[in-house]
Formats: sequence, structure tokens, C-alpha cells
Amino acid sequence: MTAHPDSFDLWDLDADGQVSVQDILIGIRTLGIEVDQDSVERMVAAADTNGDYLISRAEFDAALVAGRIEVNDADAAFQVFDINQDGKISVEELEQLIRHVGQGMVEGPAEALLNEADADGDGYLSPPEFRALLEYLAR
Repeated sequence: MTAHPDSFDLWDLDADGQVSVQDILIGIRTLGIEVDQDSVERMVAAADTNGDYLISRAEFDAALVAGRIEVNDADAAFQVFDINQDGKISVEELEQLIRHVGQGMVEGPAEALLNEADADGDGYLSPPEFRALLEYLAR
């Protein structure tokens, strides 16, 4: 399964066929989310296979091959999607992750996914629970 046709375009804000760290920073900040640039740089580096610090459509699609979310740096991803920076991921924050990264690849509502991954039952995903969820989705 390839990426949803609109997902690459969501991130390629300047429509140059490449997703840069700046594209992602602007896109996330447009949503009213403050994000650490180092976290975004690590996420880009995880998908960037040719070392040009940009993600081409081919690299983007390869990072989402067969319905898997390939995130090599779960801590960086956690920082990006922990929108309010409270150290945990809420169902609303998980919905943002699914909408912007996992389109067409995550079955069911975010609430069911969170409940499945929420090992301690507190209604939020801690960094270890989030990492376990990413590992589960990559299968």
C-alpha cells in the first residue's frame, strides 16, 4: 500500500517535490503546535536515504511501505506529536498522528488504538507505550 495521495503534498508545502525540515516545521507550527527543530531533523534523517536532508516522494513512500509507519527515532516522533509537551500523548494528539502520518494505514479510531497501547490504563501514551505502538504498527 502506498501513501495516501495527499499525504506527501500535505508536507511538501512549497510544492518542490521534496519535503524539508522547514516544510515540516512550518506545517506543524501552522497547526499551532510548537516543535523542537532537532526532533524534526531526526525524523527527516530517518526517512532520508540519500543523505540530501530532504525527503523525496520515493523516500516518503518507502518510509510508508506496506502500511507501515517507519519511524527510526521514536523519541523524536514522540516530541513532534506530544503537541502540548506534557510528556504524554492524548487521544487528540494520536488523532493528529494518524491524520498527518498514518492516513489509510491505521485501522479504527484513535481511541481504540490508544486503549490498545495504553499499558498502564491512564488514558495517555507514555514514551515507552508510544514506542511499543510504533513497533506494533511497523509489523
